[in-house]
Amino acid sequence: MKRKGSLQRIVIAAVLVIGFGGGLPVLAAQAQQASPWKDRAEYDQFVAIQQAKDANQRIELVDKYLAAYPGSKVLEQIYAMKLQAYQQQQPNNTAKIEETATKLLEVNPKNFQALFLMSYLIPRTLNAQDASMDQKLNAAADYSARGLEQLAALQMPQGMAPADFEKQKNQSAAVFHQTTGFVALQKKEYEKAEESLRKSSEMNPNDGLGFYWLGLAYLSPPKPATKYDQGIWAMARAVSITGATALPAATQAQVKDYVTKVYDARHGSDQGLDQVFTQAASAPFPPADFHVLSLEETPEYKAEQEALRQEEAKLETARLAAERKQKLAEELTSFDVIVKYLQEGGQKGEDTWEVLHGQVLPLAGRVVDATVAGSRTVLLAVAPEVAVREGVHDVELSLAAPLREPLKKSQDIQFEGKLDTFRARPFLLKIVQGKVTP
Repeated sequence: MKRKGSLQRIVIAAVLVIGFGGGLPVLAAQAQQASPWKDRAEYDQFVAIQQAKDANQRIELVDKYLAAYPGSKVLEQIYAMKLQAYQQQQPNNTAKIEETATKLLEVNPKNFQALFLMSYLIPRTLNAQDASMDQKLNAAADYSARGLEQLAALQMPQGMAPADFEKQKNQSAAVFHQTTGFVALQKKEYEKAEESLRKSSEMNPNDGLGFYWLGLAYLSPPKPATKYDQGIWAMARAVSITGATALPAATQAQVKDYVTKVYDARHGSDQGLDQVFTQAASAPFPPADFHVLSLEETPEYKAEQEALRQEEAKLETARLAAERKQKLAEELTSFDVIVKYLQEGGQKGEDTWEVLHGQVLPLAGRVVDATVAGSRTVLLAVAPEVAVREGVHDVELSLAAPLREPLKKSQDIQFEGKLDTFRARPFLLKIVQGKVTP
């Protein structure tokens, strides 16, 4: 992330909080106490620092003063003036600001200006490769905690409008909560990060970086599905903010690419994401009914799954039917069984006929009526109980070619043909393309 724009904003924010403590000394108040000055020369140098208009000149005067009076009784005010001078420099010297703020906190651990600046700077200057990263994170957490304590105890300055006082308190509190959340985020304490970053974003709803961190807290795994809605909105808000508090262009592009991938992974496509960006641009937080449908919740996915389910059901039905038919085929070992199953009807009757229909079946039967040469139809009694009854047949055989020789009544023959139709009661099986076999 580019630092210049960010640190210019630090200057503005820090100036706001100088009036809250740790600012320049009020000499009139000090005059009522024992003199803090070692000699007139020290006093003159102090006044010269106060009156210096140029930041570089003030820093030079402070360094000379500290070299001459390292044990000064007004070190807090000296470092506060030096810190203010570093803030006024363009571009900001971040290292010097941190160094001076740290010195100021050594003199007064409760100095509000230094606590504010260190809380603001560390998350924005932290190097993940730095060996002292954990130490800096712990320091940042401590600074923000102390800053919130000091903020809670602040009294409104005389002559300041209550609305302005609350506004400045909220601006400062937003930074402290944001730093607390950032540290928790780095330490993978995601619930704490969400809570603190949410508070910060509520107090400062136009900070792109704050919403980016809030989005990361919501979206960092493992997460219940309910966090995705909040996280996607926060990320969309982060990239929609424009102006001085917007993310740098390069970072904004990276964040947009990231949230697009997260949205696509959850929703199954980026359809609808543009509307989320538009909504988030006008509202810092989502409405109560905001929800990004997961892939499994989309109508298209449900329809696809239902189609798959139905197809699987069909395949399973077909598999079971094939198993039944295979078993039937193994059971259909005699004409009697064929008759029994076909007359039984129902599923078994249907399955039996489906197995048999169109099959070429070799059978033995008794001719019911004599036939002459050239005939194509032969009536036969195949079942034993039918064969003993005069003039009754249970098979009608249609020959593929005319008989060459006549068949005698009650003659036993072997024949085969393709099963064509049947009647259950009284039973009759019609066979076509038949022939008499030797």
